[in-house]
Amino acid sequence: MNNKLTGIAIAAAIAAALAFVYWPAPDGDAAQVAAGGPAAPQGRSLASYFNLDAVPVPAAAPVPVTLAQQLARLAASGKPEDAYAAYNLLDDCIVFQRESRLPGLEFELGREMTAEEKAAQQQLCAGLTQRQREDRLGYLAAAAQGGVPGAATIFLSEGPFGDRSALRNRPDDPLVQAWKRQAIAQLTAQADEAELSSVSTLMMAYLRDGEVVQKDAPQAYGYLLALRQVYDDILAPGVTNPYQDEYWHWLQAELTPEQQAAAAAKAQAIVAKYRQHTGRPAHG
Repeated sequence: MNNKLTGIAIAAAIAAALAFVYWPAPDGDAAQVAAGGPAAPQGRSLASYFNLDAVPVPAAAPVPVTLAQQLARLAASGKPEDAYAAYNLLDDCIVFQRESRLPGLEFELGREMTAEEKAAQQQLCAGLTQRQREDRLGYLAAAAQGGVPGAATIFLSEGPFGDRSALRNRPDDPLVQAWKRQAIAQLTAQADEAELSSVSTLMMAYLRDGEVVQKDAPQAYGYLLALRQVYDDILAPGVTNPYQDEYWHWLQAELTPEQQAAAAAKAQAIVAKYRQHTGRPAHG
């Protein structure tokens, strides 16, 4: 499973309960060049009635926008959202050239790509250069630092400088250590702003010892409580909350009463942010 599909899978766990499909990728359709169908007949203009014998000039065929042109436009804006779109464009091309399909897109659409969609993607990605491949993670870093939803989760999944094996092979490398601090700081900042993929990612990360962080049950429980309360807000009546105590009582049992209280306060702050962002009324 590639990095993007991993990110989508994380978000889909949230999206299934929220009743929509989530994906950290703003401007994701920019990578798809729509196949244009035949143009509808145009009505005649008033001027044409004074020149009835004139031969109509066919409309010019749309000129495909190249990958380089799209990247230049996105980079010129300086917006983190556009940096994320640039990352997605490049990541889609790399995946497509490797697999001749886009698993992430098919996951979202619930179907395989059509022949026309594959042809358009192939045309878009034909000019992919090594320099563009090398720029991909820079775009992602700018998006994550800029707080684009979902970008911090994908930044973590990419691993240090795109090399996930470095977490195992070079755990004491100062550059790897710095990358880990940056990855967790970005996720924490986004989780504090109630960005749900970051909340979910941190909850899972702190449940056990891992290559990026050590187990931290109080942290994990705080994020769990936040997700539980957000789901209580969103889920329709009668829908089971996947974060209710029935499934997670074992985690609560690991904490002292003081740790439980601190986790509850952390969760309340995140939930308050979520309700502020969505305009939902606060309630207990």
